[in-house]
Amino acid sequence: AQGAFARQSRRGNAWRPLPCAVVRLWAWWLRPMALALAVQPTTIGNGNDAGRRPGGALPDAQPPQPTTAGNSRVKDAIKKSLQTAAEKSKGAHDPHPLQQIGFSSAEEIVINRGRFSWFSALCMSIFVITGFTSAVLMVLSLRNTSIRLVSEETSYIDAPNPPWNIPPWGYVKQPNDATSRKIGQKFRFAMPTFTLFYACFSASFGLFTVAYFCSELLVQDVGVDRVKNMGVVINRGVDTYLFRSTPIVALLMVVIAVVVYFVADIYFVVAMCLGASTCVVCTNMGINMNFEGGTRVTHAMNYDLPGSVNLAIRTGAIGGLAAHAFAQLGTVVVWMWVREANAIVGFGTGASIVAFYTRVAGGIFAKGCDIGADFVSAMIGEDVDDYNMDNMDLLRHQHDLADLDGDGEIDEAYKDRKNAADPNAYVEEDLGFLTAEEAELRAKIEKEMEKTLVTMHPVNYLDAIGENIADIGGTSSDLFETMCTSLATAVIMGGKAHEVPFFGTSLPFNIISTGTLGCSCVCYSVWAHEKHSSQRIRRHLQLNLFMVMIVVQAAAAFACYLQWRLYHTITFQTMLNYNFIIAMGLSAPEACAAICEYFTSVNYGPVSWIAKDSDLGMVQVILRGLGQGFASAGLPSVVNIIVQIFAFQWEGFYGLVLLACASQACTGWQATLAAFGAVANNANRLVHLTTVNEMAHHRANVCANIGTTTAHNGKVIGGQNVFFATTGLLGALLADKYTSMGLNYKATVGQEVSDLTRAGLLASIIFTMLFLANTLTSCIAMAKAVVAHCKDNPSVAPRVDKAFPVSHIKPLGDLVQFASIECFRLTMSPLIQTFGCPLVIGQLFGFKGLLMLVSGGNSVCFSLNMFLINSGQAWDAARKYILFGMLRDKDDAVIGAESEAYETLGIGEQIGGPLEDLTGPALNNFIKLVALVSFVTIRLYDQTPANTWHWGLGQIAINFALVSFFKWGLAVTVRLVEEFMRRRRESIEYEEGTAMLREMDAKEKHMKDKLRELRGGGPNADEVVLY
Repeated sequence: AQGAFARQSRRGNAWRPLPCAVVRLWAWWLRPMALALAVQPTTIGNGNDAGRRPGGALPDAQPPQPTTAGNSRVKDAIKKSLQTAAEKSKGAHDPHPLQQIGFSSAEEIVINRGRFSWFSALCMSIFVITGFTSAVLMVLSLRNTSIRLVSEETSYIDAPNPPWNIPPWGYVKQPNDATSRKIGQKFRFAMPTFTLFYACFSASFGLFTVAYFCSELLVQDVGVDRVKNMGVVINRGVDTYLFRSTPIVALLMVVIAVVVYFVADIYFVVAMCLGASTCVVCTNMGINMNFEGGTRVTHAMNYDLPGSVNLAIRTGAIGGLAAHAFAQLGTVVVWMWVREANAIVGFGTGASIVAFYTRVAGGIFAKGCDIGADFVSAMIGEDVDDYNMDNMDLLRHQHDLADLDGDGEIDEAYKDRKNAADPNAYVEEDLGFLTAEEAELRAKIEKEMEKTLVTMHPVNYLDAIGENIADIGGTSSDLFETMCTSLATAVIMGGKAHEVPFFGTSLPFNIISTGTLGCSCVCYSVWAHEKHSSQRIRRHLQLNLFMVMIVVQAAAAFACYLQWRLYHTITFQTMLNYNFIIAMGLSAPEACAAICEYFTSVNYGPVSWIAKDSDLGMVQVILRGLGQGFASAGLPSVVNIIVQIFAFQWEGFYGLVLLACASQACTGWQATLAAFGAVANNANRLVHLTTVNEMAHHRANVCANIGTTTAHNGKVIGGQNVFFATTGLLGALLADKYTSMGLNYKATVGQEVSDLTRAGLLASIIFTMLFLANTLTSCIAMAKAVVAHCKDNPSVAPRVDKAFPVSHIKPLGDLVQFASIECFRLTMSPLIQTFGCPLVIGQLFGFKGLLMLVSGGNSVCFSLNMFLINSGQAWDAARKYILFGMLRDKDDAVIGAESEAYETLGIGEQIGGPLEDLTGPALNNFIKLVALVSFVTIRLYDQTPANTWHWGLGQIAINFALVSFFKWGLAVTVRLVEEFMRRRRESIEYEEGTAMLREMDAKEKHMKDKLRELRGGGPNADEVVLY
């Protein structure tokens, strides 16, 4: 169709280019369907093609066969050339085509194809329609002929009525025909309809991109059976976890919604449930598609590096970009529906509860199962080798591979092959070509690898499941709730505390919406080459980020310029201040990430120092990791202090809100990179467990090196965004409370420190430390529970009567089911503590103490978060420094995973894992939920605790009882119930058995009586034997 339109266009039809462009768009859109329906699973053998390449490109097809008699000579020539190629492929010295991409077997190999997703195609159609509708409404709103939206709010300031002579044109009638705005009085303003429809358009484009990436991902080849089977096992475990955890979250939300209904209105509760539901859908989609992409990225690494990187980026965008777009769209829809600023906080509160459970429960599941799996492996005598290093060392130390030419010296090609693990090494493509001798050895090793997969205990799969749930689910839900909180705060402060509410509420949405468009565009392609090192590809990823920053800054500057030059609603100095604040917000997260990357990446000195000094012992490793954690936590804190001081001095609390929104404008791309890290690490493990091809290992190490850095940077940027968002929400909390008391909130800023504020500051430190202790002990309890469950239940071992992967699916499902229920019990204790924290302090020390609790806790949580995640990542990166082959001895020989240094660093990794993946990131969820609960329950607190302190003491008793019950009492209760049920079951079985014996005796006696009657009751009548 494209060719036909193109030919007609060349013939001179002027109207043809438009239909041609439309057809090309549809052809690109339906490309995944064409690829999926083209062929079924490909069987590849000697002399056949190597299957479809990553990215959807089909292998070179045979030339079309001529159909006319006049082309018989061409037909004979084609047939002869094909016969020659077939004979050449059978030559003894010609390597098998599959051996060139990492498959050692010269026998027939099946590469499993993907599938087409009709649901993704339907979603693409829906988002195209919503995007087109939003674009039409944008145009109509410029002419004031679209939907007219007016919001009625309580003013935080004394100011003239909002100007109505700027778009949308039209007079807005004020309540009681008020001539000006007064503090604590109602007023109305026109909502920025053009900006809201623009936000819907950009969110629709982002969600269309996500749906397209889902469709494109699912049609990719899954790979050989080894890769497919591992993916099946892991996906079943993930499905079991989500199936068990989703109803728990739903039940938890119902209980919380009932409680919140008594302190908030019905709109708040409905918005909270809507936010929770949207966050669950977004999180579960990101988790599922991440595991779907793991096997496909693993297979793609057998072909080329650019395709692998771009496929992994698109897989990560499904979770990261979807969270960004869903949060933006949900906030806009709720505001357009409710038209009340405070109700939007309910949307963020629901998402915050889901994010808390996803991050904390996922972290407890991941790290508890990881530690427990190590103990179980040691208990059963299984040597866990996640990266198959023993087989790789066996391959590297074969003399026939080291001296192929027989001259008695190690060949240079072998040296290059041995060093191919280094992600920064310059690796030639010919390392992927194998000789017959190498292929024979690799075939033996791959058979041993298959045996390893079959005999591996299912508990060792829990680490892969939990780590990706914590990284993907935690990152997506954190971004979702932070975005909702920032936009809700922007509506509150921009509408109630800004002199021009129309512009004050539209500017944050312009920033976020433009960022969504930019992030969606850069996700489509990343510049990468087969010979690029991990550092160079990392710079290209940063280049994409800088492009988004430039676009966002330009859009914000244009919006501010229009307000100053055309509508005269702001001054020139205010325009400059807004632009400087937005620039600081855009650059501050990446600056903090760059600082932490220097201390935690394998490409820089601090991590290499830990690896090189690991021979000095475990104490040296621990102390150096802690020292780097402290150093890396200080500099980001300084950056935050500087930018917040400037923002507040220039524009007050609204400047802090702008800073928070600008810092999240690029998080769609940053969250994509964080999810890319989880995908790359998962694929790296699968590659090392399923193939021995050095080129595939090199590509996997390159992606894992980048992914480890970007995943950690995602946690750093998440902490930065939470710090800015919580500070903005603190301003809204202060303004709302003092306005309800009839005071000017600006006059209350900077009051002297009192005993109550000092008590609140001290309480912020105490509750933060208690939360850390609670989560860590929950992680340890989870590890103990996993070990005890595996010890007491032989059914969780692989089923020897079944073939892989069926042998592992049922045992792994039982393990995941047990662990998901156990982590729910262990998560309830930190959750109750978080809910009780503002209630206790607000009633015990009054509103001033509560403000200092949120303010001080925000600073404490950020600093501790940076320290914990950077320390843990430093130990983890030091171990990967050896795994990637970057550590050398004095003779420039690679120190591998069989060394003592690698084992020593493993202890540091075990210590740092819970700090990096659980306690550190969980602090973000802790302080956000504390701030949101404070905002929701603001009516319960007085200025001083004279009338509420006794309620505070009661809250302490209630929270202590609930925490103790879920921490210890629930386990004891469940144990007692199980013991009672077991005894009752045994009693019933005993009674049933006794009753059965009595019934048999009665029947036997009855038969004897019958026989006695028949024989007339003779002397030998009772000697009848019954059979």
